[in-house]
Amino acid sequence: MKMKPKHTFVVNANLPHQIETLKELAYNYWWCWNSDARELFIRIDRDLWEEVNHNPVLLLNKLPQSKLLQLAQQADFTSYLHYIHGKFLHYINSHSWFKKSYEHVKGQIAYFSPEYGINESFPIYSGGLGILSGDHLKSASDLGIPLVGVGLLYQQGYFRQHLQQNGWQTEMYLYNDFYSMPLVLIRHENGEPIILDVDLPEGKAYFQIWKLNVGRINLFLLDTNIDLNSRDEYRDITDQLYGGTRETRIQQEIILGIGGMRALKVMGIDPEVIHINEGHAAFALLERIRFYMEKYGTDFHTTKQIVKNTSVFTTHTPVPAGNEMFKLDLFEKYFNNYYQQLGLSKKDFIELGQVESSNVHDEFSMTVLGIKLTAYENGVSKLHGSVSRKMWKDIWKCFPEDEIPIKHITNGVHTQTWVAREFSELYDRYLSPVWRTDTDNPEIWDKISIIPNEEIWREKQRRRVRLVLFIREYLKKRQKEFLLPEQVSKISGFLDPDALTIGFARRFATYKRALLIFSDMERLKRILLNSEKPVQIIIAGKAHPHDVQGKEVIQTIIRRIREYGLEGHVVFLEDYDMVISRMMVKGCDVWLNNPIRPLEASGTSGMKAAINGTLNLSILDGWWDEAFNAKNGFAIGEGEEYNNQDHQNIIESNSLYDLLEQVVVPMFYNRLSRIPQSWVNFMKESIRTIAGEYSTHRMVKNYAEMFYIPSLKNFQKLTSNGADGSIQLRLWEDKVKQFWSSVEIIDISIKDNINTYLGKPIHVSTIVALGQLKPEDVTVQVYYGSVNPHNEMIDVNYETLGLIKSEANYHYYEGYYNCPGTGVQGFTIRILPRHDMMVNSADLYLCAWANQ
Repeated sequence: MKMKPKHTFVVNANLPHQIETLKELAYNYWWCWNSDARELFIRIDRDLWEEVNHNPVLLLNKLPQSKLLQLAQQADFTSYLHYIHGKFLHYINSHSWFKKSYEHVKGQIAYFSPEYGINESFPIYSGGLGILSGDHLKSASDLGIPLVGVGLLYQQGYFRQHLQQNGWQTEMYLYNDFYSMPLVLIRHENGEPIILDVDLPEGKAYFQIWKLNVGRINLFLLDTNIDLNSRDEYRDITDQLYGGTRETRIQQEIILGIGGMRALKVMGIDPEVIHINEGHAAFALLERIRFYMEKYGTDFHTTKQIVKNTSVFTTHTPVPAGNEMFKLDLFEKYFNNYYQQLGLSKKDFIELGQVESSNVHDEFSMTVLGIKLTAYENGVSKLHGSVSRKMWKDIWKCFPEDEIPIKHITNGVHTQTWVAREFSELYDRYLSPVWRTDTDNPEIWDKISIIPNEEIWREKQRRRVRLVLFIREYLKKRQKEFLLPEQVSKISGFLDPDALTIGFARRFATYKRALLIFSDMERLKRILLNSEKPVQIIIAGKAHPHDVQGKEVIQTIIRRIREYGLEGHVVFLEDYDMVISRMMVKGCDVWLNNPIRPLEASGTSGMKAAINGTLNLSILDGWWDEAFNAKNGFAIGEGEEYNNQDHQNIIESNSLYDLLEQVVVPMFYNRLSRIPQSWVNFMKESIRTIAGEYSTHRMVKNYAEMFYIPSLKNFQKLTSNGADGSIQLRLWEDKVKQFWSSVEIIDISIKDNINTYLGKPIHVSTIVALGQLKPEDVTVQVYYGSVNPHNEMIDVNYETLGLIKSEANYHYYEGYYNCPGTGVQGFTIRILPRHDMMVNSADLYLCAWANQ
């Protein structure tokens, strides 16, 4: 029989006053991207540091009091602590990029994400989306962006991967002890935890709020595992990341979005801008509308003007099936009462999440909700922006695909988190330490050429040796059950510290094609076992617990490794996490990525690899499609897309083998004075072109300049004087929608259409009827381009025409455009709604074209 306690309390380490600032440092993840701060905790007890998985709070809690007293008396330790703490305070209080650039811009941004990968000691992330969110917060801190994060605090986090001896993945869920993590429970002034709730079908679900410090940024995490939730189902809402049923998922997203907004409100945080990172948190947009309806006494459609024009939505998924959708019966079950609070009919409410309005067979899409309630939307690479416009073009039916207002901001990585210490010291020495703060400045990285080839190659060799030693030790400690008995005794001979090392680490979704390099095992074996030019492969990654196909891929890889006797040359590391990721991107020579184009939205692991001199070998998909320049890595194919996947796999696997045999391996082993000069030149070009451009410093600045700053300004315009701006915008929008059917293009003419030539100004005039609308309500444009054999305009552009005169109901416009090309050219006329407070001309989904 197990007894439950009558009373509970939390016991923490009692730090002597000489070292009490250790607690402040331990409770702020700033240390995890500052190597000298990390060194402070390593100095305390290296073995214990590894045992607690780099959790400084747990480290301090596990130290005996005698050890703490001993540390307090060590002059060298207290001196180093004083130095690190001073550095931390300087960072927190220093004048930031944002303050320097936007001194007079006021307001706050709330960033919502379902997962955050800050550090391995805080396991509430599954993969790329979470790591990106964590890196976003770190750069926002470095740049001084006035931002807070909102997420869920998972009791078990994401699963821990265990491989059975036959290679089958099984899952383990370990409980997180929040009181031994750098978390602070948010409390009322009387010391009681702040408890909030949301309405669910079976009653209220209660949650509490924890705070995590990420440099200057506060990350607030919501937790339903509290006694007030009498139903186990509701206590378990924040149990597992991406676990449970479809009901669990909608419950989590209600807590994240609606609960997240309520948590900010109770803490006195009223963000002028919110950024929804993927559709999982899109319910926050609805709750924000509800808040402002109460605050300003306005209806849904008026209040929507405020929220839409001050909200950002980032989509990460390039396939429709990957976007979060709920069946309508499930959705209605959870929102049957909520839509009435918004003053909407059920039909109007459901249409917010549907591409095709009133389609009773359609599901409710969180991505569509995010798109319809934000004016700032983006994909996460140039190619993904194009894919997203194609995916969601039916929301803007009367606009050409290339004018769908989904932009792109290519992802990046937080450089200081992912760069190896050896390389960061090299950059300090030759580029100056300014690379740490002005990371996105290309002029800094242009200096990479001055680093001697010998030095950069030496550091890369050191990282490869460290990687090999790490893997051998990891296999001994963590994977004994997975290895065959005869393999255990041979671990010390696994991998060659001098061999060309290829890394492949990612989620084992089938479209990522982990099996591609294992398509022709005889050919691969010849490449790997070449005694003069040996090659080895390190693989890591998890399949989602419900992804049987992904698990089968892992099992197939392990079976083929064993069948062909490649155990010492191809290693699969189980339970992929940030530790393994850091070791691999720093130590591998080549980073392999071979998804089916264009299904990789962006990808960031290759960026992490590049800043450590690891060369990308990748399909031209995601970020690599725009980064590759033929001198900074290797491309598989030329960006082709196929209809037959089997045919594609054959072509691209052969292309991969050809690249390895004819280009990659020979270049690596072509040594002059024991240094592969051409290879090192590729390494330098990779660092030069990728380190700054694909950093989250550049990415977050893009978000600030393109979205956050305009949104902050919009908020002031729309909410001043009792939200008068939103009221006026709503009245104008209603007028335009009411009378748009009467907008018509009556006549089009072109003057001097003789002897046209490239660059010649083309004089266009048109007569339009606007009905009850006025010329100031619209923009009239000439839309022009080349004409293809299908009588379609391509390479199009547009110019705004000027109003010449108005007579009764007719308005005369004319203007010029320069003929842009030779051959058959053409143009047409269109009319768009126009208002000073509209973010995009397509926001009303209205456009009148000349009769086709």
